[in-house]
Amino acid sequence: MNTIAHLSHAQRISLATLLQSRVTELKVQRALQLQGVSQVEAARMTLLGDADDAPQQSGMHEVDSAILDMHIKELDEIEDAVRRIQGAGYGLCIDCLAAIPFQRLSVEPQTLRCVACESRHERDMRA
Repeated sequence: MNTIAHLSHAQRISLATLLQSRVTELKVQRALQLQGVSQVEAARMTLLGDADDAPQQSGMHEVDSAILDMHIKELDEIEDAVRRIQGAGYGLCIDCLAAIPFQRLSVEPQTLRCVACESRHERDMRA
């Protein structure tokens, strides 16, 4: 399917705006989380004498770190989509080359796959 016919110029602009908004949101969240992580670290150091709280603080740090890693991964995916959005392949499934519906792209503009291929990909990743 011709990508130009699949996504109009207005749709591409709308999706680019969504991507840029999410980049901004993730960067703000990351900055706030990094401040929080440093606050957790300060609290942990203060509580080092209390052995009962140390495991809880360590667990909180691990959760914060996992969330930060997820945000970094999403940010990388979004920045990649920003680079791809004007190209011929944007909006086409990387597995089957079917057009990804605008409604799906509106929810997740960085998506690389149609619903069927994404389901198959996730199932394969779990196996």
